[in-house]
Amino acid sequence: MSPSILLLLLAQTPVAEAPVSKAPPRPVYCSDDCISPVEAVTYASYLAPKAGIAGTFRMEVKAVGEQKGIYYLNSEADYRDRNCLTIAMPAAVMAQLAGGGGLARAEKRFKGRTIIVRGVAQRVKIGFFGPDGTPTDKYYYQVQIRIGQAGQIATRSVG
Repeated sequence: MSPSILLLLLAQTPVAEAPVSKAPPRPVYCSDDCISPVEAVTYASYLAPKAGIAGTFRMEVKAVGEQKGIYYLNSEADYRDRNCLTIAMPAAVMAQLAGGGGLARAEKRFKGRTIIVRGVAQRVKIGFFGPDGTPTDKYYYQVQIRIGQAGQIATRSVG
């Protein structure tokens, strides 16, 4: 990977909400220098917990999920796979992108397509909860790109 696409973001806290810009969004595109899911996971894991990798990422969406109003696009069928890159977005952004709400609509729009995303890939600790809803001491790590605007993502058909 060339140094020009390795932009490291040092932060003391997780990704913060970016201010909403009134300017029209820049188109999201990349040539052969997009960051792959495996590269994103490798670099973000290496730089964690205080840094992530910023750039333009390309991945095929193999699974779509939703939990508590957040939608997830995964580069692997199993979101717990160590090489899975996950794009996380609020329901309002998904509704803009999919033309409406709901998991079925999100799957129809994204599953099996290649997406290009501009953002910061960071390792996130995912904790497990017991049957009564209390946190347990079990957890795993997932590398996520959290987006807050529809303009950060573009799609195209695979093939």
